[in-house]
Amino acid sequence: MLVPVESKQIAFCSYDEDESSLYLYYHTGDVAIFSSIGKLDYQSVLDSPNRYDTLMNLMKKGQNAAVNW
Repeated sequence: MLVPVESKQIAFCSYDEDESSLYLYYHTGDVAIFSSIGKLDYQSVLDSPNRYDTLMNLMKKGQNAAVNW
């Protein structure tokens, strides 16, 4: 399920529970994949009134680097 992110850079995000991976879909068409993201961390993004800031804080926690498509 694609979840909207109100951002000039990121259009949507989604989560793959089997892989524990967060997918960020950029307005440019690029997709970034962050591995080792816990389900609770992703739930905090869904519950946040400001998903972009929550995503950025999650990335600052030192999650694994993204792979762009």
